[in-house]
Amino acid sequence: MNTRSKQKDKEVTQLERFIRETPVEVDLVNRTMSKYESIRNTKPSEKFRTRKNLRQRVMMITASAAMIFSLIIITGLISPTMAATMKEVPLLSSVFKFTRDLGLHAADEKGFSTKLNTSVTHEGFTLNVTEVVFDGTRVAIGIERHHKEGENSKESLSDQMSNIEFLLNGEPLNHTNFSGVFRQPSKDKNSVILEFSDLKNQGGSPFPKQFNLTLSTTITEISEPFKMDIPVSDIGNYVNLQPNISRKYKNNQFTIEQIILTPITTSITTRIALLDKSTSVDFREGINIEVYDEQGRELKLIHGNGRRETNKGNSDLIMDLRFHPFETLPKAITIKPYINLINDYPKGTYQEDENGDPIIQYIPELEITIPIKSQQ
Repeated sequence: MNTRSKQKDKEVTQLERFIRETPVEVDLVNRTMSKYESIRNTKPSEKFRTRKNLRQRVMMITASAAMIFSLIIITGLISPTMAATMKEVPLLSSVFKFTRDLGLHAADEKGFSTKLNTSVTHEGFTLNVTEVVFDGTRVAIGIERHHKEGENSKESLSDQMSNIEFLLNGEPLNHTNFSGVFRQPSKDKNSVILEFSDLKNQGGSPFPKQFNLTLSTTITEISEPFKMDIPVSDIGNYVNLQPNISRKYKNNQFTIEQIILTPITTSITTRIALLDKSTSVDFREGINIEVYDEQGRELKLIHGNGRRETNKGNSDLIMDLRFHPFETLPKAITIKPYINLINDYPKGTYQEDENGDPIIQYIPELEITIPIKSQQ
């Protein structure tokens, strides 16, 4: 065997070792070839045919590795090391990754969420809490179901769940101390995300930094309730602004009381007060907001809740709205209030454009731009 053949065999042996040592990803070939080429970038280039044959051999080795990987999954022969590696495979990703919520994507991808495997089984039906995250503004819980063998419900998990209740450190959460439950769909009908917030911006008490959450829910056609304990910790890492800037429009005063920026949520608290209660010009129930950064990029609304403050002798409307996070900390935030135009008939329905979207009317008198650096 000549020296060149020995060198080629040595390189292929190195490739096989690299493939075995490289974590499994979607594109094994490209990753391994990149790694291989990085160690030989000081050597003269091979002829096209030699490189083509070498790549074919790499693909054969990679295919064999993928088959072995699949066999390991099927047979359940997974070592602790392999299990850790498998967590990085996109096909085995979290419930959060499959929502349209960019904040929950970040929670999964940046490691803010706590991965769990808390499950309860009744009558062959298993409910599994996969993960949880709390960023000081909202708690989000990923849940999956597993049916009895051979059973496949036409109902979604969200539709099957009812009587959802929470205990925080053993004390019940109710309408006086939390927002109520919001539901988000995930990758398929077998999973759902439950979310809720405290009412600290609306006269309630804030959630502690760490607490034990007990989830209780009933499932359609399952007699016994499902109860699971979920440890929750605040991820911290947020910017808290209290601008308290107001604008007036006709008989209404609009105030931005607080803005909280986290890697998962942009939370904005507004107050709308009626200046002269003797008049009927009251837009409080109808005012909504859009949120933009200094480059005009709009944030998508996730959900929110509002309450009238009655303990101070007035009826101010306090709104706590939660939007997608900013990709990076903006230099300024612009709040654009607007109202939906209402039809006279049928009374109370929204006016719509030719695409069926509600027609809105901005209120420039209430628009507020807040420089971030000056508020920190």
